[in-house]
Amino acid sequence: MLYGTEEDRGLIDIFIMYPMLLTIFDRDLKVIQTSPFKLKRPYILLIERVMDDISMELHETRKKMMAKRIKVMDPKRLEDVTEYEIFIRGYREIMRFPNVHLRNKAEILLERFLLKNRV
Repeated sequence: MLYGTEEDRGLIDIFIMYPMLLTIFDRDLKVIQTSPFKLKRPYILLIERVMDDISMELHETRKKMMAKRIKVMDPKRLEDVTEYEIFIRGYREIMRFPNVHLRNKAEILLERFLLKNRV
């Protein structure tokens, strides 16, 4: 990242990854709701709580990005890479992520959210 700080990179990372997590959890939630589990409710509640946590963090990230004048445009999916056009305080930058990297990072984040201590 040429124009942004490490904090900017973290905000952009969250902004890119968290919507993916919400999509994954939403699909999983639909599968659980239609599955033959006898006790679906605990799984559904867990996923809904995790989705709420992700949504709250994403909302805070968006506010911080607006304050820092960071904008991420919709991704362009190429063969094996996803490309994001990013504007940081007026400077344009292109970030490319291999799709395998995004998938692996999503898996790590899913585990992090699911394995958080919950009561």
